[in-house]
Amino acid sequence: MSDDWDFYPLRVDDQPASIFLDLGIAKIAPIKSHLKMAYLRIQMRKPRKDGLSSQNEFDTLIALEDQVTAKIILDGANLFVGRNTSSGNRDFYFYIRDSNRFEDLARDAMGDFPTYQFETGAREDPDWQTYFEFLYPSDRSMQLIMNRRVLQQLEQNGDNLANERLIDHLVFLPNFESQMVFATGITDAKFIVDDAPKEVNENGQLSVLFSRIDCPEQIDAVVLPLFDRVTDLGGNYDGWGCEIAP
Repeated sequence: MSDDWDFYPLRVDDQPASIFLDLGIAKIAPIKSHLKMAYLRIQMRKPRKDGLSSQNEFDTLIALEDQVTAKIILDGANLFVGRNTSSGNRDFYFYIRDSNRFEDLARDAMGDFPTYQFETGAREDPDWQTYFEFLYPSDRSMQLIMNRRVLQQLEQNGDNLANERLIDHLVFLPNFESQMVFATGITDAKFIVDDAPKEVNENGQLSVLFSRIDCPEQIDAVVLPLFDRVTDLGGNYDGWGCEIAP
């Protein structure tokens, strides 16, 4: 496991869901020694009406996760890569060497939490399809994660996220036409185009640097429409930044 873990919201089977996963392990996956996917599903005892975890059960669920996953991965035969919470269940996902060994460890670990009903399962997954196609965030969800990380850095440096200030954004487009269309659209949304050079970068893309006075605590509402628009034009949103405002 890596130390790069994060979470994001989504919908699973048209129900609200939250995934927490090891993002860093993507750099070395699939791991040839662990080509089976296994899961441990527990039924939450006090879920919210929307099927997500409740504050009333928060401490117990965290203790369960810490203790149970620690026992399952203790000998290195199993790798914990993430969890999904939805529809009243919390599913823990692992990549493993041996199905029987995993099931024995999971059942033993759950013995410490006798009030929770659970089930286990495993299947061959040599390409880590469950990790990459289910647990791993889409580009849009990854942008939400990146937004939150920037906000956390600002707060750690004494920022008051409620203070409005100039926020810079950078995007890359595939051609002159898309650069012009994007620049015109953001101008209509009261952004100021600070730079839109006609020279392509090493990837053959054209950039647009632009800014507007906004509030960082509302950054998702600002960034997501920009992200969607530049994606529709075949480009990519590169990120945002601002000065610290105590």
